[in-house]
Amino acid sequence: MLPTHQKVVRLAHRPTTDIDPSYHLPLAYESVPTFPDDNGKTPLVLLHRLYLSIDPAMRGWMSSARSYLPPVAINAVMRGATLSEVVAVRGASRLKVGDVVSEFAGEAGGWQEYVIVSARSVRKIETWSELVDNHQQTPRELPLTIHLSVLGTTGLTAYFGFIHVGCPRLPSETKRPEVVLVNAAAGAVGSIVCQIAKNVYGCKVIGVAGSDAKCRLLIDDLKCCDAVINYREMENEVERGAGTADPAELFALKSTEFQKRLRRVLKQIDAKGLDIVFDNVGGYQLNECLSRLNYFARVAICGAISGYNNDLTKQQTDNTVSPTGLYMKHGMAIISLRAKIQGFIVLDYIKEWSNAKKELARWVLEGKIRYQEEDIRDGLENAPSALVDLFHGNNNGKLIVKVGEQ
Repeated sequence: MLPTHQKVVRLAHRPTTDIDPSYHLPLAYESVPTFPDDNGKTPLVLLHRLYLSIDPAMRGWMSSARSYLPPVAINAVMRGATLSEVVAVRGASRLKVGDVVSEFAGEAGGWQEYVIVSARSVRKIETWSELVDNHQQTPRELPLTIHLSVLGTTGLTAYFGFIHVGCPRLPSETKRPEVVLVNAAAGAVGSIVCQIAKNVYGCKVIGVAGSDAKCRLLIDDLKCCDAVINYREMENEVERGAGTADPAELFALKSTEFQKRLRRVLKQIDAKGLDIVFDNVGGYQLNECLSRLNYFARVAICGAISGYNNDLTKQQTDNTVSPTGLYMKHGMAIISLRAKIQGFIVLDYIKEWSNAKKELARWVLEGKIRYQEEDIRDGLENAPSALVDLFHGNNNGKLIVKVGEQ
């Protein structure tokens, strides 16, 4: 029997800097919805949320700034990708009670325990046999949450950004393995990019991560990076020696030190420059990578987490977040190197998701991508603080909130 009330998180205020969970995303208790009594022809499903994906894009959706999706309206349920169980169906539908379905940026939010949506707006998750038909290996049992990580938009973002935008070439197609740099490399997307680059395409991979533990994960555990840079350790050293430097001076000091470490790791792996940059961060890391590009390099812009907590509705005047400031410094070099810089959104490739998921599943079975247990927080009430943790790097891999039991 369904409960009469549920937990819901709505966007109460738009943040201009850091998120305050209780102020911007307060928890409320509301009635569980029921089907409208209108004998409508549109098939509807009542969903019980099981898992909610916590993603950097959520910070952009909270802003009123122009983006690839409309901003979440004030007092609307906060948007998010989910896995949900169908608990009731009204009308003719391919879905049945007990099916588990996925939603990306759902039509009715995401941060709630129960919701009614059009049956056409959700997608039943595939079974392993559907994904890896005729594969020699037998699929091992993996948790449902893999459909929000490797086989969800996280894995798809890594897949399309690296392969379709980064356009990697196999060593057999070039005189040497291509050199790839991935920042936020131990994160949910970055770690998958590193594994595809290393294990599928045979690239030399440099990972940029924010702790010794994350660097060890990339080198010793996943074995998907040839060299790493601990940017957090570097930033701490710079800040200790910077005294009373203002933000612009501090940015310049960090840029200089990152460039030194970048040159050092390139020498360590016997490389002169970068063929592919998969950028999740922006800021000085992207800026300095642009000065180390090889001819015909490709830069895939996936995110800019270093600037997400800036007020995106205002014009930025310094080069810490301004694309103009970043690219003008290296503009002539980018032209002469014939380098490509391209932003992308995973929704651009939605018609190709099914085939990509099959390839990702095959790579998981073959050991080329290793499934890592997600960082799962319990209870919708903890979703706002989990989002804050994401921006402070206080997570281990893919961050997910468990909303309900199947």
